[in-house]
Amino acid sequence: MRKRGLQRAIDARSNHMKTIVTEYTFIDSFRAHGRENQFSYPALRALFEYFEAFEDDTGEELELDPIAICCEWQEFETALSGAKAFGFQDGVDSKDETPLEWLENRTQALEFTDGVVVRVF
Repeated sequence: MRKRGLQRAIDARSNHMKTIVTEYTFIDSFRAHGRENQFSYPALRALFEYFEAFEDDTGEELELDPIAICCEWQEFETALSGAKAFGFQDGVDSKDETPLEWLENRTQALEFTDGVVVRVF
């Protein structure tokens, strides 16, 4: 998912055509799959940045699958509401960790201005 536009290349090893995914095409793919209400725009931007950084850091190319992303990730208004959805007990667990730290120690949690996106675990 690089930022170079819609460049296409044929992968000779697997005979698949690849499309370079921009932030716009990433976000639009959710609309195209009937999932435009699954995540807010800021959450989709956070997910795009996460996947792009993952590819850059690992050298591994990811396949864009909006349905799988919808099944694997969930958006919450706050880290506390996200942590509570996965078993965080305010007053018990919060003695040692903030809700965001609690999530980050158990899964991936992407904090952005309007909330947090959590990988379901």
